[in-house]
Amino acid sequence: MIAAWSSHPREWENNTWVYPVISRRAGGLSLGVNLNPDHHCSFSCAYCQSGPQEGHKRIPVDIDAVERELRNFLDFYASGEFAKCKAFENVPEQNKLLKDICLSGDGESTIVKEFPEVCRRMREIQKEYTPKLGAFKLRLITNASHIEAPAVQQGLSQLLESDGEIWAKLDAGTEEWFKKMNRSPLHLTKIIDNLTKAIKLYPLCIQTMVCDLQGEIPSEQEIDHYIENLAAIHSANPDHLVEVQLYTVIRDTLLKGVEPLPKEFLERVKTKITDALPVKVRCF
Repeated sequence: MIAAWSSHPREWENNTWVYPVISRRAGGLSLGVNLNPDHHCSFSCAYCQSGPQEGHKRIPVDIDAVERELRNFLDFYASGEFAKCKAFENVPEQNKLLKDICLSGDGESTIVKEFPEVCRRMREIQKEYTPKLGAFKLRLITNASHIEAPAVQQGLSQLLESDGEIWAKLDAGTEEWFKKMNRSPLHLTKIIDNLTKAIKLYPLCIQTMVCDLQGEIPSEQEIDHYIENLAAIHSANPDHLVEVQLYTVIRDTLLKGVEPLPKEFLERVKTKITDALPVKVRCF
């Protein structure tokens, strides 16, 4: 299982847009939709595991191809053949159960202009396939840099219509650590503001990378400021904060010298969060 968790390749058969992974955080099979095979992103995270953004030709999203690849995979899954795939032969059967279709890939999904239409079609597919496959969620994994945009809000209103969730990145308590970790021209205050607005409307999971960044780790003061940011988001709609996911590095990263931190460090951060806030926290 460790090998399956640590390997999330974006390639599947001859697909361009859709790929299956066994996800620890989703608790089983997650069907990824990668709208950024060109690595286009608004962040350039030090711990990014998708490779450099430079040198990739911009690829417009083929919405019909996205839908076709989703339907083809779901039909393949429904036939029972996916469970027999050699690539997943060592994965327990319960971990091959479909948990979600998730907008997640090599960049930031919300910055492509086709985002609203992709969301609409994903929701239609969910309606059509749930009676055949059982319930599964629709999710967006995002850095929250553009979720306030009207076109993104239009897409989210459809994608998240039936118990869907936003899984959003929040890696910092201060602007200084944000610049080191996420390396974005945007400011941390914009991300927190976007998340505070989003949680008022939709269920939200916060995903936080905790790592050794070229010999530097989050200080106690940094962690305290992070919890303050988390508290501000939580207070906007406590019922919509699904959980906080703390995780560390398990795959090769864009920047050299980014290393995992021990489980004990993550557990200590978890304790500080739960001492301050009534929220569910999981460590990975």
